[in-house]
Parts: sequence; structure tokens; C-alpha cells
Amino acid sequence: MSGRLKVLRIAVNAAVIVVLLEAGSWLAIKVVSPKLDEPIRRTSDVFREQTERLTELLDPRVPTLVTIDSILGWRQRPGYRSAHYTISAQGLRGSREYPATPPAGVLRASAFGASFVFGSEVDDSSAWPALVEREYPGVEVPNYGVGGYGVDQAFLDYVEHGEELHPQAVIIGLTPDDLGRVVNVYRRFVSSLEPPLFKPRFRLAAGGVITRVAAVPPAEVYRQIERHPRDVLAYGRMDYWYKPAVYADPLYDYSATVRLLTALWTRISRRLVGSDRLYVGSFANPRSEAFRLQVAFLERFADSVGARGARPYVVFFPDRDALARTTRGLPASYQPFLDTLRAHGLTPLDAAAAFPKAGPQETARWLMPGGHYSPAGNRLVAVWLGRVLEARRDSLLAPRARR
Repeated sequence: MSGRLKVLRIAVNAAVIVVLLEAGSWLAIKVVSPKLDEPIRRTSDVFREQTERLTELLDPRVPTLVTIDSILGWRQRPGYRSAHYTISAQGLRGSREYPATPPAGVLRASAFGASFVFGSEVDDSSAWPALVEREYPGVEVPNYGVGGYGVDQAFLDYVEHGEELHPQAVIIGLTPDDLGRVVNVYRRFVSSLEPPLFKPRFRLAAGGVITRVAAVPPAEVYRQIERHPRDVLAYGRMDYWYKPAVYADPLYDYSATVRLLTALWTRISRRLVGSDRLYVGSFANPRSEAFRLQVAFLERFADSVGARGARPYVVFFPDRDALARTTRGLPASYQPFLDTLRAHGLTPLDAAAAFPKAGPQETARWLMPGGHYSPAGNRLVAVWLGRVLEARRDSLLAPRARR
């Protein structure tokens, strides 16, 4: 009996420890999740939300800002209008319609990129491209920005539509968050809060050749995933952000301790482990696939713009973290990109120059709650970038031979 009691005592103690661990982990998740950029959730909840958002996205009666695009992944819906955002019939931000060619003496500088180009969180009239046009009447800035785009999608957008308005200059805008998008296939693998959208995926082959390794799936795949949510996991193979520890571990949904430890390890490993991680310390990692691929796309982008007779301008826009550093005189996380592009013969611009040295309170005034530029921040960028374009007006308006 003593042996049996001993075994029973061990079993009871183990059960108590497991219960305490699970209770503690459940409480920790409750407390910590609201403070994280992505909450710690069961995959069943993630997939349930995925289905709901797919149903909304695929319903033609729901006027969503973006629509599925077979080449780009998604694009702005022409004619869309909400309280803050307007998309013109040309598919550009704002209600303005541009003629096919710029009027005589007008400098047209089309802007491509993601949300910091689009002007997320502010009204049409407060986005910096619109402010440049208001502050500098002889300059037009058609806004091709699309929220969530990587530089690969922005490049494809330029190839598809960039010459329709015959710009003399093309602005290629980037922000630190864009780095991880170039190695992404399905946006909800980056964060389960993102919309259920796919994008093309590229890799660098021998000799620096960019090859497409994953195309945007056809519309029927979206319908299939709506019916069978876990089918989306087949796209994790080519996605840097796919987390097998979350989606392939049968214990993940049943154990709060497993979920908590997985979330902790995922965050640590993304920042501290592996030569392919996006950042080393505070700076972008030049050895990572994402860094090398983004540089290759920027070079391809600039070459394509130049070949069409326009002048390319690669512009880096500091986000909240970068502003916190640059306004104190420290280099931004994208400094390795600036150094690498200069070494490759490009002349990137750093929009951190638009923001004066300031403390945290002043910096906060330039940002919206979601991290994009406020109207005040957009105005600083518009004045700075408009001044850059005005200073180069004569050379930009001079006819340039196509290569």
C-alpha cells in the first residue's frame, strides 16, 4: 500500500502542478495579450475569424477598401469612399483625376509604396502626397500607395500601371515594417489580426536574378479556404512568418502553458536566433534573405523607372521606433539599407530629415494611435519632400532619353 500511496501522491502532485501551471499561464495570457502587437489565441479562434473575414471580403455587396488582384495580391477598389478614404476611378488615393500626361510646366512625381505612402489613419487631404500638391502647385503626386504592400508588390504595381500617367519622377516609399513583407505569402501568418490576403513571393536565384516562387492563388482557393480554414497551411512552406509550433502542434489549442511558451519562444527566436532573422540588434540584418531581396527589388525598381525616362527616388519613412531614435540623433533601423544602396550607386532619401530634433512628447504629436503619421507629421514630410522636388524641377522636367 505504501508503494501505491507513493505513486498516487506523485500523480496528485503532478496534477496539481499542471493545474497551477495552466491556471497561471491562462492568467498571464489574459494580462499580456492586450499589450502585444498580436494576441495569443487558439488556432480555432484564429480560423473562425479568418472565415468571417473571408466571407466579408468575398461578398460583392460589402464595399471593402481593397479587392483581390491576381497579380498584385490586392489593390484599392476604384470608386471606394468612406469617412476618411476616397479611391478615385483611376485607383489612386483621393478624388482627383489626372490627365494621361502632365500639363506643361507641371512636375508629376508618382508615389508607390505601402501605408506610409497611402496616408493611413488620416483624411485624403492630410496625406503627404495631397499636401505636396497643395503646398507646391506646380507639383503633382499621384498616390499609388496601398496598405500592407511589400516592395515587390509596389514594383509590380509600377510595372502594371506606373506609365499610365507618364510621370517625370517616381517615388518609391518604404518604412521598416515593409522588410518582413517581401518574404511573406499570406498576411495572417505575419499576424492573425491581418486580413486574409495572399501576395506573390519571390526569391533571389544565382547571379542576383529575382524569380517568382509563389503566385497569387486563384479566386476559387479563397472560397476553398473559407470552407476549409486549415487548407491555408499549405501556403506556409514558402512563408518566413509561418509558425509550425502554433499550427502543427496538437497541444497548442488545449494547453495555455504551451501557447504561452510558444509565443515567448517565437518572439525571442525572431529577434535573437538564426542568421536569417530580420534584425540584428537595432538594425536590419544585411545577411537575411529579406534584406537582400528588398535591395534587389529597389535596384530593379530604379532601373525600370530610369529605362522609361523618369527619375527614381527611393525614400525611407521612419516609423515610431525610428523617429524615437533619429530625433535623438541616432541612426534608424534602416541605416544598413541607406549604406548598401549608396554603395550600389543609388541615392536614397531619408525622410527623418523632415523631422526636427525633439523629445517624446513632440514626437508623439507627429503620429497617430496606429503608428502612421498624423496630419502634423504628414505636413512635415510634404514640406521637406516638396522642397526636394522643387529644387530639382528643371532637371526633372528636361526630356530624358529612354534606355
